[in-house]
Amino acid sequence: METTVENITISISILELAVALHLLRPPVSSTIAISGFTPNNPQSLVFIMASNQTETNDLISPSSIGHFGIRTTPDKFEAMVNWHLNFFGARAVLRNKNAVFIAWDDEHHRMVIVSDPSHEQIPNRATAATVYHLAFTLNSLADLATSYEQKKARGILPHWPVNHGMSTSMYYTDPDGNEFEMQVNNFDTAEEALAFMVTPEYAENPIGVDIDIEDWLKRVRSGEDEAILKKRPVIGQRLSRYENSIYFQKPPASTA
Repeated sequence: METTVENITISISILELAVALHLLRPPVSSTIAISGFTPNNPQSLVFIMASNQTETNDLISPSSIGHFGIRTTPDKFEAMVNWHLNFFGARAVLRNKNAVFIAWDDEHHRMVIVSDPSHEQIPNRATAATVYHLAFTLNSLADLATSYEQKKARGILPHWPVNHGMSTSMYYTDPDGNEFEMQVNNFDTAEEALAFMVTPEYAENPIGVDIDIEDWLKRVRSGEDEAILKKRPVIGQRLSRYENSIYFQKPPASTA
């Protein structure tokens, strides 16, 4: 099921290797499970098609995602509020000294940022066991380009533009280190995206192909066919962000 927020569709990405599974997309006839994956063994990435899943079929499901909340510390509160207002093109609908409720459509609020002095910043969010990131879907590559340009003008730059295969994405980090993704679906249907995700090509490279943002922007603005721009190049094996990357440097072996 899908809920559209003006031209933004909210989804939660829950798997690093299958970024943006689009949980709000219309249901498909089968589901995918990932079994036995180990990062150093691409053959261990096993997709199991489960067409007769019954364990949860009878459970009531949400009709949409309502909102999400972020706790921050008082010293980061204003920076966090300003960043998210600019990132989402949003407005503050209610504010007090400890919290700001934020919306960008006709919902009463889509997120809340709370300043809580009893909480501490996570020292290294990149390696912490926590929510990985949230993804938000735009309708076209032209919209993604406009989103990039508008955010850039406000000092918000992506740290990872990438073509995952099933989506073209830009990842951003807020002042607390939370990661947010703006994406465009590369396929017209969820079925097509899921079919791509069970190919040998995706098993070899479940991460994606980094995008040269300025070159990509020129191609989008020149009117090049988006279907061509969405097609992911083949670069061979890539089992982590650090392989075949123009944005990430591999950490020292002792901390990898």
